[in-house]
Amino acid sequence: MLLQLSLTVLALLVCVGDVAALAFLLSWQDHADNPISRRQRLLTGVLPASCVLLLLLLGAVFFLMMLWSPQGAALLAGR
Repeated sequence: MLLQLSLTVLALLVCVGDVAALAFLLSWQDHADNPISRRQRLLTGVLPASCVLLLLLLGAVFFLMMLWSPQGAALLAGR
């Protein structure tokens, strides 16, 4: 049970970090000087990084759902 709680806290910290990183990326893209550089930042930095961050967020949510399922303790123990 303690392992489940600590893994849950870790996954929630990953989720909070992902949301903060997404907010930073969007604000970084908005601080560009002109629309051309804004579009370039969007296509080369924001979209690829946000795809990776959203994939991590989805993986963390799936991990939490699997962890707290009725079979989660057995899966965690490796049985």
